[in-house]
Amino acid sequence: MLGIALLAGAGAGVGVLNAVTPVFIDALLAFGVAALLYLVTEELLVEAHEDVETPVQTAMFFAGFILLFMIDMLV
Repeated sequence: MLGIALLAGAGAGVGVLNAVTPVFIDALLAFGVAALLYLVTEELLVEAHEDVETPVQTAMFFAGFILLFMIDMLV
């Protein structure tokens, strides 16, 4: 059952991502990388939990990383 779900998800992903521009795919990859960096920062670094973090700071982290990644991919 898991294998069928994996194949169905991969097929749906190919169908959806074939119709979008490369900039959108870059943004999607940048979001994934930013999410992994955020996870490493939050879970593995003890100092990250010393200061209170607001949702605005988290959103700016993601937005800045995505923007820089997209600029790098366009140039």
